[in-house]
This record gives sequence, C-alpha cells and structure tokens, in this order.
Amino acid sequence: MLVYLTNFFIAWLAYFWQPKKQPCGSLTLPHIPGVDIISMTRQEVHNYSVATSPPYNLADVHNLDFCNVSVTLTHPGEDDTVSVSVWLPLNNWNGRFQATGGGGLAAGIIGLAPAHPVSQGYATAATDGGLTLNGTSNPQTGAWILRPDGSINTALLLNFAHRSIYDMTIIGKTLTERFYGSPPRYSYWSGCSTGGRQGYFAAAKYPNLFDGVLAGAPALNFPRLIGYMFWPPVHMFHSAAPPQCVFDTFWKAIIDECDPLDGATDGLISDYNPQSCPFNPETLVGHTVTCPEMGSDSPVTITAQHATLVKQILQGPDLQDHPDLWTGLPPGASFRGTANTQVINGSIVRPVPFFPIIGWIKNFVYRDPDYNVFDMTFDDFNTAYRLTLDGYNGILGSDDLNLSEFRRAGGKLLTWHGLADELIPASWTNAFWEGIDKTDGADVDEFYRVFLAPGLGHCSAGHGPKPVDLLGALVRWVEEGIAPDRLSAAAVKADGKEVTRELCRYPATLVYDGHGDVNDAGSFSCRPREG
Repeated sequence: MLVYLTNFFIAWLAYFWQPKKQPCGSLTLPHIPGVDIISMTRQEVHNYSVATSPPYNLADVHNLDFCNVSVTLTHPGEDDTVSVSVWLPLNNWNGRFQATGGGGLAAGIIGLAPAHPVSQGYATAATDGGLTLNGTSNPQTGAWILRPDGSINTALLLNFAHRSIYDMTIIGKTLTERFYGSPPRYSYWSGCSTGGRQGYFAAAKYPNLFDGVLAGAPALNFPRLIGYMFWPPVHMFHSAAPPQCVFDTFWKAIIDECDPLDGATDGLISDYNPQSCPFNPETLVGHTVTCPEMGSDSPVTITAQHATLVKQILQGPDLQDHPDLWTGLPPGASFRGTANTQVINGSIVRPVPFFPIIGWIKNFVYRDPDYNVFDMTFDDFNTAYRLTLDGYNGILGSDDLNLSEFRRAGGKLLTWHGLADELIPASWTNAFWEGIDKTDGADVDEFYRVFLAPGLGHCSAGHGPKPVDLLGALVRWVEEGIAPDRLSAAAVKADGKEVTRELCRYPATLVYDGHGDVNDAGSFSCRPREG
C-alpha cells in the first residue's frame, strides 16, 4: 500500500508540477548568471522561406511556422551587445534542441543557420556573439576586435572563442523549456569551419552542454590557419600571379596523376596522405591553356615561374622557418580558396586573399584598418604569423583542448572533413584525432569519430560525394547507441550520373575493389592505410 501511495504521489507531482507552458508572445527569461538582458522580442512567424547558399548546399526551406525570440544581452562591465535568436517550431517539435555555429570571423549566422534545423523539428538558436557591433558591421572584416582606442576587445574575443556558445545555448534551452513545457530530451551542436571549431571548444569547455556535437571541417589550430591561408597570397604579391585558368590546369593535372592511387580512375583522390602524390608542377611548363577571363582568344603559356609558385603552394611554408605549418594545399583541392586571383581589364591579374584573413592581418595583427596587406613582404609574413601565435594561440588554439570530461559525460563528437578542402587541410583534423587516440587509446572511438570525404571541398563545396544524413547518424549514436562505422555520401556529376560512397571511419581509407562501377559505393572497401 505504501509503495502504491508513493508512486501515486510521484505521478501527481509530475503531472501538476510540470513547467507551465508560455505562449510565444509572453515568453520570459529568468536571471541568467553572468549576463544582463537588454531587450527581448517575441513574434510568431508563418510561411517563412529561405534559399540556402554555398558552401553548405542544403535544400531550400519553405513555409516554416515558428516562434522567433530575439534576445539582446551584455556582460556586465564589458560593453558588448550580443544578439541571440531562438526559433521554436509551432508544430511538430521533435523534443530536441540544436545550437548552430558560425564561419570565418563570425560567431553565427542569424536568419540562415536556424532555418534548416527548424524544418526538421528542432528548437534552435544562433548568435552573432556581439561581433556585428549591434548590426553595424560585417564580422568578416575583423573590425570587431578593435576598441575605439585601438586596443584589443578581449570581451568580444572571448565571445568568439567560446563564451557566446554557452550564453546562446543556456538561453535557447531555457526558452525551449518554457515554450513547450518540458526541457529538450537531447541537445546537439551543429557547425562547419569556424562552427566546427566552436563544436570542439563546446565539448572541451562545456562538456555537459551538448549530448552530441556535429563538427564539420573544423578550423582547429585557428591561429596557424592564418599562416597557412596567407602563404599563397604573399607569394603572389612578389611573383606573376597567374589567372585561375592556369591554376585550374594544375589542379586537373594533379587529379589526373593522383586519382588512380586508390585503384580507380574516378576523379576523386581517396588517399589522405599528401606525400603519396609527388606531383611535379614543372611537367606543365610550356603548355598553353585557354583563358576566357583574359578577354582574348590568345592562349596563356604556363611558365617556370608559375610552376615554382604552385610548388610552393603545394609544399606550404618552409618547415625550417615554420615547423608548426606542416602542410600545403592538399592534392585535389581547388586553388580558388587560398590562391584565388581575379583578372582586371582583361590583362591585370591580382591576388584575392581569403577575405577574413585580410581583416585578421589588418585588425588582429597590426591593429590598423588601413594597413595594406598587398604590400606585405616575406619578413612581414613571418612577423604577422608570430604575432598571431603569440597573441591568439592561447585562446583560439587547439593544442590544449581536452575532451576527457566530454567523454565522461557521455557526449559524442562526429566530424567529417573533405579531402579536397581548399581552406582547411583535413590532415590537421587527422592530427588532432591521433593526439586524442594516443591519450585515450582504444576508447577514442567510443565518443569521437572522424570521416574523410574524397573530392569534397570546404564544408560541402567541391565535386565529391557529400554526406547525406550527418545529423541522423549522430542522433542514432547518441540516442540509440548505434555508432556510425561508415557515412553514406552522394553527389551528381556534371554528366548527370550519381556517384555514391560509404565514407570510412578514420584512419581507414577507401580503396577500389578492382571491379564494378566506379560511381557505385559498392565497388569500394574501407581498408587500413598502408605505410
């Protein structure tokens, strides 16, 4: 009888003491330690549609109905103004929360990033981390790092590093619970590039915040990436920068030479070791290429200077001078990421550095918005790189990230990375996994898995097969204990044919079985990498 009464009382408490649901228009927030709420608006949105854009290649979203809550906050004494946007599906909430990340020098993408999660039934959130300077500045310029007196804005730097992740997620989860009357059963992080880095930082800094982290092409070693990304432009500042038609010719030649190494000539390089493809750029010297962007029918001749430049880009910075920059552009990656150029008036070829890197050099390094990066010498490059490491590796570097608490909390970390990533080498992700593997040994696969995608560029760019259900794989791992051993990927080639792959769990690599359609995933196997 006593047991019956006890169970009845527990059931009574669960029924009558459950959190009270709040309508969209009257949602409130409790006091959140460490932040002051400046303003909060709530509005039901109906029939919302948005077209997604590269490099994410997600499907367009149509006719969403959700409660849009916009929160503005500040950290006392730090004079920042942070925007947080929380979208709560009006119908068919799946019981989960998903936080979204940013890209480049942006902490998040309000207005675009939450749309796809909401279409799948997730309550979701995004934040600008205060980096838009109250909506007046593009964060990719890097202007946010400087205070009016020219000093470094350490509050916004901390927001960019990881604090905005925590604030956004606590606010998002709280509003989710108040709107639906119950907290999310599971919470996830999803981001690529900077968003991928944020996912790793979330796991390390706030190990109980998320049950699962989906981190694509993570910008690990962020300060070192600055040197990696600016190495090609600084060379082109002092040599003949070729038009992209020349770079594209080298790119195609690299694929032609390295593609067969996995046993299949399919246009995809599956071996992730750059050393396995010793392409010699000098073999193309004297070749002529058609170059429409030059504005004439006259072909462009590839010169020895072009070949030397390509060799320097593929090798990366001299290891004697920069032992921590251990790779160049991956074989098969487009030159249009770090070695982009544009033709002006049909004759002048100008280097076009990756835009956020220009802002970094100007504002983070030299603290001078008027600094002309196109005048940089190799000595300036060395100085800028060292200043970057000295000033920012402690807060943005990944050398000391520790995932052990995340593992103990039961969290799962799923990462994918394109082997043809034109901005962030997959080898850096591999190196991080190997470092964790040495620490945790056989336990690493219990909570952290990496998958490499042949031919895939940054995030979901490029021509290689793209993972088709990343979040679903993570959800099954977290909620059902089904750890992904392979990830299905697919793409449609220029000729209309579909190519499929089953991406291997690192450190295995895809190898052609020697028979069967090279466009079919069934013709390939995951095997231990030789050497």
